[in-house]
Amino acid sequence: MSMTIEPRSLADAVTTFDHREALVHDPPQMVLDGTVRYTLGGSVSVPADPGVYLIHDLRGVLYVGRTANLYQRYFQHYWDSHNSRVTAALRRPLGRMEFSWMSVDLVDQADLERTLIRSLQPLCNRLLYKH
Repeated sequence: MSMTIEPRSLADAVTTFDHREALVHDPPQMVLDGTVRYTLGGSVSVPADPGVYLIHDLRGVLYVGRTANLYQRYFQHYWDSHNSRVTAALRRPLGRMEFSWMSVDLVDQADLERTLIRSLQPLCNRLLYKH
């Protein structure tokens, strides 16, 4: 079976490689307030604070989101995410699935979320911001 690479696909591959190279040498600056294993029992450590969160496993960061209540959002994704990609990833983890967060005021969340999505390019986010 032969495979033809279309010019657009090649351009996308080069862009992806360049992005990953930049991520290795210049990762986003962030200080996590906590990380727990994404299991039902892991929720006890998640605060009910507003914040920005990351869902990740060995594939890397799968999803970046923001919420007024990290504890509630943890359960919303755990039981059935509004995002079918997140639901699929949570049901088929590669290694240990984790939930990390930063407690962030509501007014600062959008900028941080956008910055993290732009730099990390999570696999399950529907909206990916351009550089």
